[in-house]
Amino acid sequence: MITKKHSAYYKNQNLLSLPPLYFLILSEQNEVSTFRTLNLKMTLRNLNYRIMINRFVLNEVSYFGPGAREVLPQEIKRLGLKKAFVSTDKDLIKFGVADKVLSVLDKAGIPYVVFSDIKPNPTVSNVNAGVKAFAESGADFILAIGGGSSIDTSKAIGIITNNPEFSDVVSLEGVAPTQKKSVPIIALPTTAGTAAEVTINYVITDEVNEKKMVCVDPNDIPAIAIVDAELMYTLPKGLTASTGLDALTHAIEGLITKGAWEMSDMFEIKAIEMITRYLETAVFEPTNAEALRKSRKS
Repeated sequence: MITKKHSAYYKNQNLLSLPPLYFLILSEQNEVSTFRTLNLKMTLRNLNYRIMINRFVLNEVSYFGPGAREVLPQEIKRLGLKKAFVSTDKDLIKFGVADKVLSVLDKAGIPYVVFSDIKPNPTVSNVNAGVKAFAESGADFILAIGGGSSIDTSKAIGIITNNPEFSDVVSLEGVAPTQKKSVPIIALPTTAGTAAEVTINYVITDEVNEKKMVCVDPNDIPAIAIVDAELMYTLPKGLTASTGLDALTHAIEGLITKGAWEMSDMFEIKAIEMITRYLETAVFEPTNAEALRKSRKS
């Protein structure tokens, strides 16, 4: 019960408007210490307000920081994986970015094959080529190195490999009812924009119908995300800026969407704060480890 002695305090805290499902346990310091369910027999039909169920999906493990790619051998061993299917693009190979990751595999004696036929805004035919290459590779996991295009292509390859009934690719559009988890994916982003390495979404272009398909599937989320700022040191200033603003846009959208709730708000607000604080430094000081780490983490 809230006494008159405390009513002014709790009114100021906007707590008196709580629904009748809860009561407040008050401490001697006039603070709310916890909430407990009142009247467990109360049924939903007796409530005069709407209950919303929220879902929050995260990948199993994430690493952040310069040099984080060095954890690859121990994580590959922990998961019992043997051979990597490296999904990346030709430019990352040309400029030596992919080599920073491949050298870790070489040093640990982990075998791999490279699939570099990744295109910006990956297409259905691009995905089909990847599915075929994976099947022929003898690999048991996908190592995605790159931006959203590499990681999105990897998600589609991994999902179709374990759910061949979706091999037409286009049936994955929307929320596809896949039954099995993707082939294990370890994602190492080289840009900081879409956060594809920790989300359940990916985008594939349908060339025939000339449209982009947004695919949403909890089964596609990478098993491990490794956000290593050293993979982004050579990123052109313009790309650092544009992907950073892309991340800022995602954070703002997530904050104002109708589906936002307390848990998502924490991440969105902190992301906006960190991007506005560190992005400019990351653009003009590309080897500033602290600015890169904070902007990439956001």
